[in-house]
Amino acid sequence: MKNYVSILVLLFSLGLFAQNETLNWYFGNNAAFNFKDGKIKVLENSAMNTPQGSASISDTNGNLLFYTNGETVWNKNHQIMENGDNLFGDKNNTQSTIIIPKPNSDLIYYVFSTKNQSTNSDGVQDPQAGLHYSEIEISNTYPLGKIINKNINLRRFTSERLTAVHHKDGKSIWLISVGKIDADATVDTFLNFKIDETGVSNAPISSTVEDFRSNKGQMKVSPDSKKIVVISFAFTVYVFDFDSETGIVKSNNIIGLKIDFGSGFGAFGVEFSQSSELLYISTAFFGGSFSYAILQHKMSEPLTGFDYPPIGKIIFQSSKYAPGSLQLAPNGKIYAALSENDSDGNLIPSSKIGVINNPEIVGEGANYAHDSQSVSPGFSSKGLPNFIQSYFASRIITENKCLVDEFSFSADSYSNITNIDWDFGDGTFANGINVKHIYSAPGNYNVKAILTVNNSKISIYKTVEVYSLPSLKSNQEIVECDDNMDGLSTFNLYTIKQKITNPSLDETLYFYENQTDLNNDNNRILNPENFNNSIPNQGIFVKVINQNGCFETTSFTVTARFVSLGTISDFYTCENSDGISGNQIGNFNGRAIATSIKNQLGISDRTSLKFYPSYIEAQTNTNELIGAFSSKTATIFVKAQEADFSCGGIQSFNVIVNPDPIINLQDTYSICFNPSLKPPVIISADASNDRYEWRNSQGSIISVSKDFILDTVGEFSLTAYKAENGLLCSNSKTFVVENPEKAIFTNIEVNTEDETNNIVTVSIEGNSTYEFSLDNVNFSGNSTMFTFNNVEAGLRTIYVRDINNCEELIFTEVAVIGFKEYFTPNDDGKNDYWNICGLNETSFRSINVRIFDRYGKLIHQITNFTSLGWDGTYNSEKLIANNYWFKADIIDKDNNLISKTGYFSLIRN
Repeated sequence: MKNYVSILVLLFSLGLFAQNETLNWYFGNNAAFNFKDGKIKVLENSAMNTPQGSASISDTNGNLLFYTNGETVWNKNHQIMENGDNLFGDKNNTQSTIIIPKPNSDLIYYVFSTKNQSTNSDGVQDPQAGLHYSEIEISNTYPLGKIINKNINLRRFTSERLTAVHHKDGKSIWLISVGKIDADATVDTFLNFKIDETGVSNAPISSTVEDFRSNKGQMKVSPDSKKIVVISFAFTVYVFDFDSETGIVKSNNIIGLKIDFGSGFGAFGVEFSQSSELLYISTAFFGGSFSYAILQHKMSEPLTGFDYPPIGKIIFQSSKYAPGSLQLAPNGKIYAALSENDSDGNLIPSSKIGVINNPEIVGEGANYAHDSQSVSPGFSSKGLPNFIQSYFASRIITENKCLVDEFSFSADSYSNITNIDWDFGDGTFANGINVKHIYSAPGNYNVKAILTVNNSKISIYKTVEVYSLPSLKSNQEIVECDDNMDGLSTFNLYTIKQKITNPSLDETLYFYENQTDLNNDNNRILNPENFNNSIPNQGIFVKVINQNGCFETTSFTVTARFVSLGTISDFYTCENSDGISGNQIGNFNGRAIATSIKNQLGISDRTSLKFYPSYIEAQTNTNELIGAFSSKTATIFVKAQEADFSCGGIQSFNVIVNPDPIINLQDTYSICFNPSLKPPVIISADASNDRYEWRNSQGSIISVSKDFILDTVGEFSLTAYKAENGLLCSNSKTFVVENPEKAIFTNIEVNTEDETNNIVTVSIEGNSTYEFSLDNVNFSGNSTMFTFNNVEAGLRTIYVRDINNCEELIFTEVAVIGFKEYFTPNDDGKNDYWNICGLNETSFRSINVRIFDRYGKLIHQITNFTSLGWDGTYNSEKLIANNYWFKADIIDKDNNLISKTGYFSLIRN
């Protein structure tokens, strides 16, 4: 018995075709389509250029009659229809126009036009504004059509929105308009006009609602006539209940599109899926990383009002393509008018439009493609043609099924269906409201239904798919190894897949121990990966289900065979073969091991060898060790598999990981700064190894001895080699040789307050005890602090070395500021100048030394670090021997002011 399992497989309206009146679309900049037989064809004959609103209509056979933008009407020959210009519409409106045939007439059509009200500078309102209609006759007298009545006013104030749907009687049509009722109105009002065989009613049904706050944005009625959706660009979508019998609009609900206080979706276009169950909204996004989006909302889910965040799923988002109007098409898809951003960020017409391919599927399955449909040589802008929405209510209802299963066909429409003629697309036909059909071969079939609705014929189409059943081979078996010749073993039943079907297919297998359990889907084998047969050569029954839920069944045999392969020698590898030392794991080359085993046991090349961690895993073909595998020292199992996938024997063998050669070295060694002053430091490699290579940081071998002398700082490495089990394994370690960390100066204090004794105290930080010197010859001290007394003023160098003479010598300069108590300017080259000592440009920013006689007269000034000082003259005259006073202002590198005062003697011989 071939059948399909109980999973939900739905195909709603893809390929579905609506009334022929909607087969020809004219819109945008000379853009046009034809949807004959459910296939889209680009037309190149449009004479219309409209930025937004348009409408077109065809006869009941799908032949174009005329099209319009609300201002001008073009006939089927793409010429302006007689009296077809100067209609009171505005092609810049979102829905500037719609065409409605007069019920029970093949001659008369009504073109409705919208134009927003405006007031000129004199306060005069536009007399052409509002909602108007014009009457067109297409007859033997006027075969290309003529407007016989033009611009008949229905309301003076309106928005850009206009839509239509069939009356509940299936014959009359409701024209649905909305806007302010007059100039003083603060709320919007629906005025719905009934159009029947007597013409356009002048007594509209009025329903007052709230203020939509914007005239822009589409309005659509659902194909099932139950809901009206009005777009307001101000982050809001309004949803109303509609009574197609009375024309009353009621029960206002809100779809809020704000994300937070400052960001959200400004809506423009809207459309229902053919089932009226899903709603699509085109938006411009404010406050985020992308600019435009299309949202999807399931009408059965609750509405959110103005709560955050907004409802709906984002099925498309872009910073370049701006979706405009949305329109359901005869093929059941929803199309989106597109504009695109140019390099300057301006929206320009696009040569393509977007399409929602599966509008009945929730989420990503809706399959929106933003530029898949070309309109070239025309261009898309913001608008698509406006139609009577109930034209799209006609649809075939069925589901895709598996081959030989029975299809059920029915249909739905905007009014009572009295008869359906069916063409199943396989050369067979039927008649009836509800029919059944069985296809004889898998594939896609284009089903056609001709509905009789109100004595009119409506042709609709739908593509259905007949799913193929799995193709299975019979009389197959799984042969597994038996370890004790009792005919019993452990089997992985899933291995039968490669023998009965194509293993690459997405198919599910269920196993049973008898045919009855399979037929009733009882007692499935719960552990097919680890099945133990109860009798030798046991029969197993399998159901194979493909991804479409279709299944086929067959049976196969599980057989246990005892085969002894023989003893296999051990295999070895080095511990660090996996690139990691110390983890006791090595890499083994499975291919090389398989070749060796085949040579050892004389196994044919036609037999494949596979490796497993355990015997049971080898039996069940699970957790195979593939290619180069990693393992600790262990026993593993090789399984010989014949060309027919049967078991040719299972045998254990050992894989052994040789330990790393031993290296016992430190990470870091320390040697003296001048190693020649100390006995050499020698390190040794482990004597258990066979060979050694000591390398420098460039990788060059500098020694092959066991012992290594450390006499240079830097990075070094040792590679040790040891031969074991026929393998020469190696291990390496890198180490660093460095000098002891040298001491650092932490504080130097210079005290020159005692005129008779300049004192310098030095503090350092280090790992030893230290000696101190001012001449690098004579050292004193044995600590980390030392004080120098009677230091001669001037720039002095302090030297520090460790007591063990191992660390690097350190030194620094210090300025000892002092002054001479006297000087003898007698030109003998000795003590001829007086100056402040210990100053230099490195440690100080500026100096200003002023010298006065005992009466306070300024006689000399020193401001330059390179000055020799005062030579005892004033205005080139030698001054007499005497005492003189000085005042020194010195600024150091940290901008600290140092002031000194004192006196000295000038002595002449």
